[in-house]
This record gives sequence, structure tokens and C-alpha cells, in this order.
Amino acid sequence: MADKTWNKNVRFNMNSEDAVQAWSLLHSAEVDREFKSQNEFIICAINDFYERHISTKNDPYLETREKEDAFVDRIVEQVTAKMLANIPALAGMYLLQQQTALAAGLQNGAMMNVTSANMSTGAANDSALSATNSTTDTLHKAEENEPEENELLDFSFGM
Repeated sequence: MADKTWNKNVRFNMNSEDAVQAWSLLHSAEVDREFKSQNEFIICAINDFYERHISTKNDPYLETREKEDAFVDRIVEQVTAKMLANIPALAGMYLLQQQTALAAGLQNGAMMNVTSANMSTGAANDSALSATNSTTDTLHKAEENEPEENELLDFSFGM
């Protein structure tokens, strides 16, 4: 059985801007790359256009919802990008809080040692002095190990 084909001639009036645009699209390099032939491109264009036409006829708000979805997608992308940009600052703040809590814990621990030593013996002055010195040494070592300032640890959240 031989293939049955139908033929329809289409005229492009070069005085019409729409016809000139359609002609240039039909003969563009993109159509040559993406489709097997101009015939396949025309068939896909007709089918897509008609499907879209029926969809908007049955649902008059389809275009509006598509625009809203695109708007929401842009917002989500921008919020995600901003959040990812702020991660280094948040990590830096967390590290500073941990370092401060550690230093405060060491200082409170040394004070508790001093208080209990004073209560137990009269010779606690020497132990209190040594505990204070060890706490001071620990704090100085912690200060020496602090990271240098760099532009990734920017704690200003100004826009």
C-alpha cells in the first residue's frame, strides 16, 4: 500500500510583516537543526498552536496562572541565591557564639575552682592564683587562635 500524502500550498505575502516573519522562521538555521524537515516544523507548529488555542479557550485563566508560576519561580530562585550567599556569614556567627560560650565556660569553671578552694583551706590563695593564671593562659591561647578577618565573614546584613 502506497503512502497517502496530502498537499497544501501556503503563500507568503512579502507585504505582510507576519508572513515575512513566518518565512524567515521557516528558513532559519534553528529549524534546520531542530527538525528533520520544514514539513515536520510546520506540522508541529500547527499542532502546538491548536492545542494551546483549545487550552486557553477551555481555561481563560491559563495564561495568568502561567505568568504567576513564572513569577513565583523567579522569587524562589532569588531567595535561594540570597540564602546560599549568606551561609558563610551564618557559619561565622555560629563559630563566634561557640567560641564565646567555650571561653565563658572556662572562666566560670576557674571561678568555681577558686571558690571551693577558699572554703576548704586557708592556703587556697596559691591555688586560686594558679587557677586564675591557667584560665588567663587558656584565654590568651584562644585569642591567638582566632581566625584573621576576611571578606567572607561579613556580619553586616544590610541590603
